[in-house]
Amino acid sequence: MASPPGTPQQLQLPHGPLSYTLVRSQRRSIGLEVSSAGLTVRAPLRASQVAIERVLHDKARWIADKLLHMHARQAAQTRIVWQPQTQLPYLGGTLHLQLHPAAPRGGEVLAIGPGQWALHLPCSAQAGSSEIRALTWAWWLRQARQLLTERLQHYAPLLGVQWRSLRLSNARTRWGSAHSDGRIMLNAKLLHYRLPVLDYVVAHELAHLHEMNHSPRFWAWVAQVCPEHRQLRAELRQQAAPQW
Repeated sequence: MASPPGTPQQLQLPHGPLSYTLVRSQRRSIGLEVSSAGLTVRAPLRASQVAIERVLHDKARWIADKLLHMHARQAAQTRIVWQPQTQLPYLGGTLHLQLHPAAPRGGEVLAIGPGQWALHLPCSAQAGSSEIRALTWAWWLRQARQLLTERLQHYAPLLGVQWRSLRLSNARTRWGSAHSDGRIMLNAKLLHYRLPVLDYVVAHELAHLHEMNHSPRFWAWVAQVCPEHRQLRAELRQQAAPQW
């Protein structure tokens, strides 16, 4: 009997018990995905449980390594303390939060040195953490939409594709997605990383408008505009963005 979408499962592997979520859909092969939620197995509707477990046994070492890396990444994530003078990683540098009641309503950013910016927030020195966070996030979203739109407009013609719309997210682990109709989703927290890393994610999602998979043809499209994509992908995985 086929398991319904999102069914929790458990399997005993050589290194110990493995918990995973099984999702069935109209796909041709069994795929594995490790995220902050754990392991998700995506399987065709007709795939047998025996076939699924065979894949899990074959990939046991890979799964263990990925889960270990994910747990280490989560442990390395710093949680932002929202207060005056809080510092955020921003485009490879640092963004310093400063409270200025007379600042423009949407906030104002000033360059104060190489890779250093001050964000003046329009609130009093007695503002609470929730107000500081809300004002910073509103400014951050505007910056993200502007910058990510610019990068999409830059890379789309180079790849010979057209994108239709941009949606921003604040997911913890997923950096982007693309639909064949040209809809693009990108994570606003990409602004925590260097511009080349951000550009890699933009190029990655646009390349999916040619190939909705991760085949050699897909990576060839990415390499066409982002030849250092392997190094940039590794950097994205190794450096955890702070928790908002």
